[in-house]
Amino acid sequence: MTTKHDEDDDIAALPVIATDRAVARRLRDKVELVADGSKPESLIESLRILVAHGEVVRSFARRSLKIRYKQSVLGVAWAVVQPLATLAIFVVFFGRVAKISGGGVPYAAFAISALGPWQFVSNAISFGSLSVINEGALLRKVYFPRMAPVIGAVASNLVDLSIMLVLLLLLEPILGGQLGASLVTVPLIVLVLVIPTLGLCLFLAGLAVFYRDLKYVVPFAVQFLMFASPVAYPISNIPSQWQLVYAAANPWVGPVSAFRDVFALGTYPDWTLLGISAATGFVMLFAGYELFKHLEPEMADVV
Repeated sequence: MTTKHDEDDDIAALPVIATDRAVARRLRDKVELVADGSKPESLIESLRILVAHGEVVRSFARRSLKIRYKQSVLGVAWAVVQPLATLAIFVVFFGRVAKISGGGVPYAAFAISALGPWQFVSNAISFGSLSVINEGALLRKVYFPRMAPVIGAVASNLVDLSIMLVLLLLLEPILGGQLGASLVTVPLIVLVLVIPTLGLCLFLAGLAVFYRDLKYVVPFAVQFLMFASPVAYPISNIPSQWQLVYAAANPWVGPVSAFRDVFALGTYPDWTLLGISAATGFVMLFAGYELFKHLEPEMADVV
């Protein structure tokens, strides 16, 4: 039999989501809080709510980071080990067996410049798509912006991306890559990388609440997406007349190629490719947001 003391302990064990004393008092009284779905929020209103709940998003980001490396021996060092292990496989199979060109630099320098950013995309989608259903118990107990776990999961992977970018700065000169003034464009490239990733995470996180099969589909989809992006091969392998279509269909083409331009080749990004990918990324973000908000009112009842 569950006692009042046990329930209070369960509530106290939850992450700090609501700082308002009135909300905390209702939690202690075990009053379930739900969002009013009768009036759909506008995009501006949603942004205002997320800004007001900034600490909530940060709490989810910290929690996601801790859970990801909980009880692992290497901890956050996996952010370095994982892409380096993948790099070894790429060098053997794509560099030596398939003889894929590095575009003027050694294949190792060529491959790692895209593998680091792609690890962010892969992990963010894997964790972000399941972030809402993983917070099901909390979702039923207290109101918070339902997008907060998704944004937190994506934000937590920015820590890994930051570590990887530092590693690229250290390794590229050793592996034969070239670094130059184009490094100043990295923050912009990161933004263009994050936008479609967050959009896809919102899209999948909303659907995953209602269709649990997605948690089995996502790993395969992420693998397919990697080979559909210029990670193992240069975009020059795509016929020039199709490259813009390629960037429009796949919003990760522009930023992945841009990371390679900046970290491996020492040149500025192809602004046309990056711009087209950014436009497609914004469309994906808006579509993901719209679907998520459409499904949001039913989430607490289904999860």
